[in-house]
Amino acid sequence: MRIGINASFLRKIDTGIGQVTRGFVQELVKNRARENEYFLYLEEDVLEKNDFLRNLKGRSLRKRVFLPPLWRRDDLARKIWWEKFLLPRYVKKDRCDVFISLYQCSTVLSQNIHHKMLVHDLIPKVFPEYLDNWRKKLYFFLSNQAIRRADEIFTVSEWSKRDIRKYLGIAAEKIKVAYPSVGDEFFEKNVSHEKDNTVLEKYGIFGRYIFYVGGFDFRKNIVGLLRAYRRMIEKYEINDVKLVLGGEDKSAYSPLFTNVKREIEKLGLEDKVKLTGFIEQKDLPALYRQCELFVLPTLYEGFGLMALEAMNSGAPAAVSKTSSLLEVGGDAVLYFDPYDEEEMGRVMKKILQNPKLKYHLSEKGKERAKKFSWQKFVETILG
Repeated sequence: MRIGINASFLRKIDTGIGQVTRGFVQELVKNRARENEYFLYLEEDVLEKNDFLRNLKGRSLRKRVFLPPLWRRDDLARKIWWEKFLLPRYVKKDRCDVFISLYQCSTVLSQNIHHKMLVHDLIPKVFPEYLDNWRKKLYFFLSNQAIRRADEIFTVSEWSKRDIRKYLGIAAEKIKVAYPSVGDEFFEKNVSHEKDNTVLEKYGIFGRYIFYVGGFDFRKNIVGLLRAYRRMIEKYEINDVKLVLGGEDKSAYSPLFTNVKREIEKLGLEDKVKLTGFIEQKDLPALYRQCELFVLPTLYEGFGLMALEAMNSGAPAAVSKTSSLLEVGGDAVLYFDPYDEEEMGRVMKKILQNPKLKYHLSEKGKERAKKFSWQKFVETILG
């Protein structure tokens, strides 16, 4: 059987979709590549960025790298052109029997090609504010059309499955849940404190800290976290634990993103909060391992990959009791209402001041994380 895969996000492995794409392809290379003939469709030749792809040889796994002529800018115009017009031509030319889209996209294929599409979330349906220009609205419209026309739909949580049924009117029996896992870097064992401390020094992190990593768009509720943190240190007189926020400040490019530095100054937390900027994927495990606790204050997640990364790394975790996070965390994390800053601060304090609870959550989290594997993920999608 000839199977095509949209692996475009291998060029962005530091994103959630990039991590899922890498995990899927890596599992394919390790354990499934000999079963069929596979074609990886890419916008960039990313073999140098992904060590596990450097030795692709033979007929079992091939790559196809292409872009629109005379259009190299990585924007929505290129995205639509590549997904909707160029990609179907290459898939047809390679005579694929099955095609797998590893994210929701605008690709529609001819009826003789069985199309499987992985839908991560429908955030713009839940928060229409994200569709703040006509290009985004057009892309979301085209993607929703393509989702409805796919032969099989997969998603990353029961919560996202519910949203697909609710907002797109797709029958439950057409949707299957495939839980992803985390990258190989989170399974490294016997790591020394010295090595971790070298990573922390790289980002200017010293002493005890609470850790958050992810986006700074309003859905991530960073303002709520900052306010909860200030309430906690004032009410419970916890002055020896800083808050470390990992991620890029994109507030200059879109009103959807929080100006975190300005919010820190408004709350008088300049000496208490550390902004690291972008954190390389290879460095993340060290920051999880060495934190006092990981906190995820988000209002909505299709899956919540950061929570799983934290648990796998042994970080005690406190997360929102919203959307899919209950599925990910189970009984291995503590939960709070993300709209209740008092409760968020109280839960963080509870973990910080109870060493036995911290140890319990760390061990429960590592055990819980074992339930998620790339092998199960790939088996579910390939069938």
